[in-house]
Amino acid sequence: MKRVVMDSGLLDSEIRPQPLLSEFRRQSIEDAKSFFSDASLFVEVPCPACDSEERSDAFEKEGFTYRQCADCDSVYVSPRPTHEALTLYYRESQATKYRVEHFQRETAEARRTHLLRSLANWLGRIVDEQGNVDARTFIDIGTNSTVLFDEIQRLGLFDNSYALHPLPGLEGELDALNVETIDESLLDAGAITALQQLENQFSPFDLIKSAGDMLAINGLFFFTTRTMSGFDLQMLWDKTPYIFVPEHLNLLSLEGIDQLVHRAGLNIVELSTPGQLDLELTAQAAKADPAIQLPNFINYLIHQRDELAHSDFQVFLQKHRLSSHVRVAAFRPKGVDA
Repeated sequence: MKRVVMDSGLLDSEIRPQPLLSEFRRQSIEDAKSFFSDASLFVEVPCPACDSEERSDAFEKEGFTYRQCADCDSVYVSPRPTHEALTLYYRESQATKYRVEHFQRETAEARRTHLLRSLANWLGRIVDEQGNVDARTFIDIGTNSTVLFDEIQRLGLFDNSYALHPLPGLEGELDALNVETIDESLLDAGAITALQQLENQFSPFDLIKSAGDMLAINGLFFFTTRTMSGFDLQMLWDKTPYIFVPEHLNLLSLEGIDQLVHRAGLNIVELSTPGQLDLELTAQAAKADPAIQLPNFINYLIHQRDELAHSDFQVFLQKHRLSSHVRVAAFRPKGVDA
């Protein structure tokens, strides 16, 4: 499996300024209380990664119970709101509106510089190397920012671009980029993206399966998500301040993600963790919350070693797929029916 090392000089404050993140988190938690007030309507689910029923309790957050899969170690919310309830939330909540109008727009250029331009170039390289050259359609699922389309269009690889189920409020910006908004699936796409979508889906399997069904043979599906296998989530666990429902229903392990993609009928090209912020996020959380007790070695590393040691440690996490930021590329092989 390919290992990826990346350093764009990214700082957490550039893509998640604390005032914006705090307000988005506050609104998300408040909206969750009102949209999901009746827990009797929640449904139990098996592991969303490997489909196992074997599990144990992991922790509680804001009234929601996270379980840990006994087979693949993924962590997930169960019982959880229904697919219909989640769809309503993402269509009508104030948190969704705030995400589009403030969080994404005010960090758009930082995200372009540090994340989306390199992601678009990564996509373009893999499409060039092993994609279907005759499939000239690009689709982004659950669009929450138009910057990705701007970067993808610069590559010149696709004739048509579509936003499938974008968040409300982006219609004008999408029109300006000649991106068509759609609510129904298309066929024979050359490439599909779903950025930070798996963690908030009722069924990650359904998302990946539907993406695979839309791909042409040898078409490529690219997605990013958080993994519970990553350093910061393992260190902070239930005290991770940036994990909350419904944004983070599914915190799949790396092993679980591998199984999930194959269960959905796709073959993996790359499964890597090029995250740049694990140690920084861990240090920030521990500084802000006295209840967080880090292991002595990590405390020593954070407080007694220099930036070079910190950078080298983050590179180690990337090389050995131990960062919590995951990116995956997978293709639809011959013989997989839509």
